[in-house]
Amino acid sequence: MTNNNKNWQPDGDLIASTGQAKFSRREILHSGLAAGSVGMLPLVTASCAPPIAQVAVVPTVLNEQTESILIAFINRIIPTDASGPSAGDAGVARYINRSLMEWNQGDITLITEGLQQLDGVASARFGQTFTQLSAPDQDELLVSMEAGTLETFTTAQALFNRLYRLTLEGMFSDPYYGGNANYAGWDLIGYPGAVLGSSTDMQKMGGRLPALHTSAYGEAHDGH
Repeated sequence: MTNNNKNWQPDGDLIASTGQAKFSRREILHSGLAAGSVGMLPLVTASCAPPIAQVAVVPTVLNEQTESILIAFINRIIPTDASGPSAGDAGVARYINRSLMEWNQGDITLITEGLQQLDGVASARFGQTFTQLSAPDQDELLVSMEAGTLETFTTAQALFNRLYRLTLEGMFSDPYYGGNANYAGWDLIGYPGAVLGSSTDMQKMGGRLPALHTSAYGEAHDGH
């Protein structure tokens, strides 16, 4: 999935091409995930959707080292701030691991080998692994990945685009799939949760609906 947001800047700021305007990361995520688009997440087609069953312990595809790189990466896409927890704290890595076990198995090579290569690029440029880098140095690599300017890292742009997409899916999809822990993503964008119907009060414009924290898969899947 290609990320078309070419002016993206990590850690909260999107800088317009004029260099004069800045928009918060939370505004970017809110504008990209308005109420109508929440229903699109996660993008699991009916033919490959996992069966409706109780989610217990989510198995892991990534080893401990690779998962630590992944968490550092997704935490630069959605870091902790006053609006809520980071992607890592919201269970996004768990969501990505589950997707690799089931409906995104075709991404295993890109993600596992790509994250290891990112670690190598970090060591070559800064003398430290990606997880050891400061936030600005991590951001420098992510910006280069998105732009496709890391000549020695041929899959960098593809890896960035895929993980960017999966980060959003994990943050804003139904908790059943492993992410959106404690409904952090839904609370961020004001999505109340799965409802069978809406009252007149719920349909009024200009207000924020109360958080219901309900999974589309029933009470057994509310939270983790």
